[in-house]
Amino acid sequence: MKLAFYLDTYGTCVGQLRDELLSLEEVAKTWKFPYDIIFVLRVLPESYGRKTFRRFDSRDNSLGLDISIIYEQYQRMSKNEQREALGIYLYNYMSESVAKYKKHADKETQNQFLARVKNWMLENNWLNGKINKARKLLSQDMGLYEVSQELQMPLEEIEYIFLRMNDYEPTDVHPDNIVAGKAPPYNL
Repeated sequence: MKLAFYLDTYGTCVGQLRDELLSLEEVAKTWKFPYDIIFVLRVLPESYGRKTFRRFDSRDNSLGLDISIIYEQYQRMSKNEQREALGIYLYNYMSESVAKYKKHADKETQNQFLARVKNWMLENNWLNGKINKARKLLSQDMGLYEVSQELQMPLEEIEYIFLRMNDYEPTDVHPDNIVAGKAPPYNL
């Protein structure tokens, strides 16, 4: 099957994260599934008002998932936060979308496909990754330094997670996005 991720973004880490998804694209080529799934990830300002949508093309036997991500929201997130937020969103939207097209893939085929995707995402920190683990450890009153050492994450990022857990909503661009913003833009 073909599982592909295309991108329309700038100024966030989503371009770098899309590159991480290339290995999922490669492994999916070996899977049997009745149709292809094509994602387009669009990181756009909220003012554009673009909505996420799906479309099944019977001629190409493919499901197109056009996902709109709010630029301003992702600007304030670290790369790890973006990975996990995007992973949760991608997996949930894919699950919901695949379930809508029962006549193209029976329930067992859907479940096998989704289990493979989920396993890849878990193994590669796209679901229940370091951010989620850090939140759990911090909620158990583990110290910031200890969490940093245990998860091998920068102390600054652990502090940032802790502040966000306690209702601090940053207004500045996260440094990870500043670095990503200096890279060439990713286009469709």
